[in-house]
Amino acid sequence: MAKVRIDRLAKEWGMEVEELLSLATDKLSDKMMTGTRRATWINEEGQKILKDATSIPECVPKHYEGQVIKGAANPSYVYAFIKEIGKKVPVVVPRRWRGRLTGKNVLIEAIQDINGTSYRYRERHHSK
Repeated sequence: MAKVRIDRLAKEWGMEVEELLSLATDKLSDKMMTGTRRATWINEEGQKILKDATSIPECVPKHYEGQVIKGAANPSYVYAFIKEIGKKVPVVVPRRWRGRLTGKNVLIEAIQDINGTSYRYRERHHSK
């Protein structure tokens, strides 16, 4: 599976292009999409997230691409800079990745609740 145009995905999934484009801009990182409007292309990783979001949109968080700057005082966190929102945020990471992500670009999920927004590391899906 490679990049696919959003109009083709909308046709395959039985949705309107505008509805799917709106969902994509709401849930996907800018790096998962290229092009504009009907000529928008979605990469493999974005297609998987978008497919989940079409069935249950409230359960799929917004995704960002960020660069890990440094570790935090709490070893369960790192600080990452997210260009899309223009700030450095604390990101929860699994124990096995502690101290190994500095300087790397990672996928980050933004979870919003009544207390605000929190961020967590998300592993990338690799196709076989």
